[in-house]
Amino acid sequence: EQSAQFKSTLKVKNDSQKKKVAIIGGGLSGLACAKYLSDAGHEPTVYEARDVLGGKVSAWQDEDGDWIETGLHIFFGAYPNVMNMFAELGIHDRLQWKIHQMIFAMQELPGEFTTFDFIPGIPAPFNFGLAILMNQKMLT
Repeated sequence: EQSAQFKSTLKVKNDSQKKKVAIIGGGLSGLACAKYLSDAGHEPTVYEARDVLGGKVSAWQDEDGDWIETGLHIFFGAYPNVMNMFAELGIHDRLQWKIHQMIFAMQELPGEFTTFDFIPGIPAPFNFGLAILMNQKMLT
């Protein structure tokens, strides 16, 4: 567990060990780094070029009130370090899990869509293979 290293080897034991740390980027990695450095007793400062934190997984409301997501970058429940950090922050109840599904436009059928539906409990990469085999539209 990566966070355990911050709690032990990087822990400030006296003021002479305390560091001021500049973190470039307010994405998940930068924010996690700032959290663990702060927990260890250091003074991190996060520098982000945009007005929104979160990097590739950020979202914000536009002037019409619609939520805009940055892009396709996501995190999964199978990422133990991310899940440990969320547990430490006590924010599991604020996560909104999406159905594990990929949606595709059918090139030969304009306006038609199909999906790869991932079955819960089937480990990767087998879940992807099964999702492909279960999709009759893509196989024909």
